[in-house]
Amino acid sequence: MRFVRSVLALCTALYLGAQESLALRLPPPADGGQTLGAALAGRRTVRTLVGPGLSLKEASQLLWAAQGENRPGRRTVPSARAKYPLELYLLTEGGEGLAAGFYQYQSAGHQLRKQGDGTPKSVLGAIKGMQSWIPAAPAVFVLAGMPTRMDPSGKGQAISWTYYEGGAAAQCLLLQAAALGLGAGTAGGVDMEALGQALKLPAGVQVLILLPVGREKSGS
Repeated sequence: MRFVRSVLALCTALYLGAQESLALRLPPPADGGQTLGAALAGRRTVRTLVGPGLSLKEASQLLWAAQGENRPGRRTVPSARAKYPLELYLLTEGGEGLAAGFYQYQSAGHQLRKQGDGTPKSVLGAIKGMQSWIPAAPAVFVLAGMPTRMDPSGKGQAISWTYYEGGAAAQCLLLQAAALGLGAGTAGGVDMEALGQALKLPAGVQVLILLPVGREKSGS
């Protein structure tokens, strides 16, 4: 029995270590930078997005702006009853310090967890009806939500609150992109159900909006 317990303890330690190794710690978000007024003045939709891809530091700042914690257990975006129904993902071609792939952001601990391989071009480009400028971007943030976190029914006001929160998170990310001198835009009008299937999102997670980000193409 003692041997069995030892083996189980070893297996548990190895499993937890493997899980931890999958997490990519992000640099802490930076203070300062542009004023809010300057970011608001600079915010505009850019659909001519090119590389180089986002660096780990840039991705960190954008993720934190949209869903990061600005105090213990509470996020930058207001949430009805502090239910936090949103999930934030990043599909990237890679950049300085950040490998290509599909990642899920975890606000607790400010880290990324890789969910799969692929790039915007390889994953989004295969979806029927996808607007061409979206997979052409070096990075696409996928903002999704689980209305059932607001209410077990996942209907009515739960949906409204989830979309309201998604809009707030999207604007935070767009303003942060403007403050970093990056080009960004919002994208809807695509088959969100097909997108969720392509990304292999968990049951109950609904894609709300796509946020392509990159550098504005010179001369556009």
